[in-house]
Amino acid sequence: MPKRMTSAALNFGSRLKQLREEAGMSLRRLGKEVHCSHGFLWDLENGTKRPSAAVARLLDDVLKAGGELSALLGEASADVSRRTAVDKSETIGVRVGLDFVPEWQDGIENAVELWRGDLNRRGFLRAASFEAAVFLSPAMRWLMSPLDERPAGGGEMLVGMPDVETVQQITATYRRLDNRFGGGHVREGIVRFLSDEVAVRIGGKYDISTGRQLLSAAAEATQLAAWSSYDAGMHGLAQRYMIQALRLAAGAGDRALGAEILAAMSHQAAYNGAHVEAVDLARAAGRAAVEAGVAAIQAESAVLEAQGYAVGGDSASCASALSRAEVIFDKADRASDPQWIGYFDEAYLAAKFGQCFAALGRGEIAQRFAARSLDMDGGEYARGRQFNLALSAIAHAQVGEIEQSAHIGMQAADAADGLTSMRSRDYLLDIANKLSKHVGLPSVRDYMERVRPIVERL
Repeated sequence: MPKRMTSAALNFGSRLKQLREEAGMSLRRLGKEVHCSHGFLWDLENGTKRPSAAVARLLDDVLKAGGELSALLGEASADVSRRTAVDKSETIGVRVGLDFVPEWQDGIENAVELWRGDLNRRGFLRAASFEAAVFLSPAMRWLMSPLDERPAGGGEMLVGMPDVETVQQITATYRRLDNRFGGGHVREGIVRFLSDEVAVRIGGKYDISTGRQLLSAAAEATQLAAWSSYDAGMHGLAQRYMIQALRLAAGAGDRALGAEILAAMSHQAAYNGAHVEAVDLARAAGRAAVEAGVAAIQAESAVLEAQGYAVGGDSASCASALSRAEVIFDKADRASDPQWIGYFDEAYLAAKFGQCFAALGRGEIAQRFAARSLDMDGGEYARGRQFNLALSAIAHAQVGEIEQSAHIGMQAADAADGLTSMRSRDYLLDIANKLSKHVGLPSVRDYMERVRPIVERL
């Protein structure tokens, strides 16, 4: 349920919306300019979230507001400070989860601190802003790391392979639930599992062989917490989970999982409009995937590199990266792939191709890939199917097929009914933005009415 905001925060949102509309900018276009998702900006305009001071300054610059939004943010902060005493421990701990530390033992401490801080609802973590450039230092440290650490635990509780298997199986269960119902559905559960169960095990007694597998399992669970936080719209918090997942994977010497986490970082950067960082992170993921010898992750990294180029409007580089992704994927031997990359199939690849062409405004090509992307298990991957339906609706809108776009948009809205996913909401809003000039059509009005309660619920 959206938390209530102060009148000052609501004033910020209403003024932001007024300035944006005066500038003739859509939420998505403004989001690209300030490296925020359009769903986050929608929340700002409706007073359910507050931006960081850095985002307020960017908004001032892009909208030529002369510092007005920063001043309004200051009023909102002052209003909060009058009503609530500031927790000094939060002020001290603002870097929780942001550092890729040199020693694996310190990495465990950082991860546990993040898990428990999140579980205890530390406000500064859940409201943390996303800065794509923060990913680059951990990515570089991963690439430069020899990955030869010897993680042997010296705690009291004896930990063995049954403990590792427990972590793996519970994580797999949460992953299936995440794919079917969305990150908002599983986020609290996976965070509690990390804080209450995984933390006890990685603080126990184990040999090097067990330690590597245990840290790998903990990294995988932490990455899932990152994905679920990302899907729930908590991008700054998701970023911290990504960094700590990468550090745990380094302690485990798990090259394949590290490559997958770097790819996830690229995914999040592109979603937030940070196309330069998205490309750099995808390249880092590709290099790590080559070292790991997992062709599927190499193909995934190439298509994410293409998406970064597409978000930045570079069609030639995008086409080159897509061609490379297709060649690698076609030649890949999937028999020895890690189980956690089972989602990366022809339908997923088609969806990524479609997203690239949609980002470039090539709806006629995006349509074809969107249609192919729907050849998937819509029960096991219900959220992915909703995303792909939204992609199809957007592609039809781009080529002026408004009735068809509204029709498929209704299917995407129906598919979102059982989901708790801010990304699902963002895609529905994107369709609404594309159709907003045609509200005179009954099919478009029906779509707008259909999505309103979904957007308000999420």
